Amino acid sequence: MKKLKGATLAEQAYEELRSQIVSGRLPAGQRLAPDQLADALGISQTPVKEAIALLERDGLVVGEARRGTTVRQFAPADIEEVFEARTLLELHAVRRAMAAGRITPAFVARLRAVLEAHIAEVMKQTEDGLAAAIALDREFHELIVERGGNETIAGWHSVIQRQTQTIKNFTLKTYTLERTMQEHTAIVEALAGGDAEAAADALRFHLEKSRDAMLSRAAEEVPARA
Repeated sequence: MKKLKGATLAEQAYEELRSQIVSGRLPAGQRLAPDQLADALGISQTPVKEAIALLERDGLVVGEARRGTTVRQFAPADIEEVFEARTLLELHAVRRAMAAGRITPAFVARLRAVLEAHIAEVMKQTEDGLAAAIALDREFHELIVERGGNETIAGWHSVIQRQTQTIKNFTLKTYTLERTMQEHTAIVEALAGGDAEAAADALRFHLEKSRDAMLSRAAEEVPARA
């Protein structure tokens, strides 16, 4: 981990640890020991503990009486809930954005650029490229939700997106570029055509397929929720 410097050490520690979790470098089930993390980051334990509290708020770590705090392992029921929440928020946002006339040619062009960059990163066939591609995948969806014009919903969605990305990074080897590319393209084309319901249908289909891909992992990779 990189050493941190600056006044807002708790926020910096939060960003660094969140990045480590989302990228999979801190894997599911990993215990987060404040003393060890403080040494690795070159700071005291106080900002580390504050950062861990923020991560727990985001649903990325869980605190247990005997084990301490560990990186969250998403069970099938958790995955179902995360994608149900994403579907509600994203479909609402896309309909709201279309009704308000916020899906402009410039916005569609921006989505296309994100999609093209996403494909280019995956084609590199490297871990760094794949991590960048997944970040672009997240950006694609967040741009759509932000276009809905509701900052509160966008904030909720951002937290849920981090949880989704954490799940995805546990299965990088199964990342399916072709499916994601086709489904994102269908979303963009529906938005470009000005068809709100077609865009909502394409988005729902994509989220359902993504959910099913997460749920199809081997049982030993995703334990049942207690």
